[in-house]
Amino acid sequence: MRLARLLAVCSLAAVSTVALVGSADARSGRQSTHAMASQINKVRAQHGLRPLRLSGSLTRSSRRFSHKLMARDRFGHASRIRASAAFHGLGEALAFHAGRRDAVSSTVRQWLHSPFHRAIVLHRSMRWLGTGVTHGRFGRSRATIWVLQVGRK
Repeated sequence: MRLARLLAVCSLAAVSTVALVGSADARSGRQSTHAMASQINKVRAQHGLRPLRLSGSLTRSSRRFSHKLMARDRFGHASRIRASAAFHGLGEALAFHAGRRDAVSSTVRQWLHSPFHRAIVLHRSMRWLGTGVTHGRFGRSRATIWVLQVGRK
């Protein structure tokens, strides 16, 4: 009987630890999403553009896609962005960094130095954004993948 109780307590402790780690990762992802949105809107303001509003649909889509890229050891755009059908125009920018740091500012700088990605970040008709960041192993190395999706309704 004691052994069964001990195993039950140990199992409960393990589940609680996993739940705490999961919630910390989710909280970190939300903070990163808001930091990235803030940095992008700061750059847009410097160019006289309206800020983009955070979209739940684009955020979920961006997070799913960043996780998928990491899980499949693949880095590249999909044939279509899977977001709400309410969006009539969509754009996407990807970034890859070695290591586990979010590197929000350097990621935005990287996008601004690429004509294609710069056009997405500074597109005048876009009104919404979502970002997703995933940390993990890409091949044999630690890596961070960012996905930015923008849209208009």
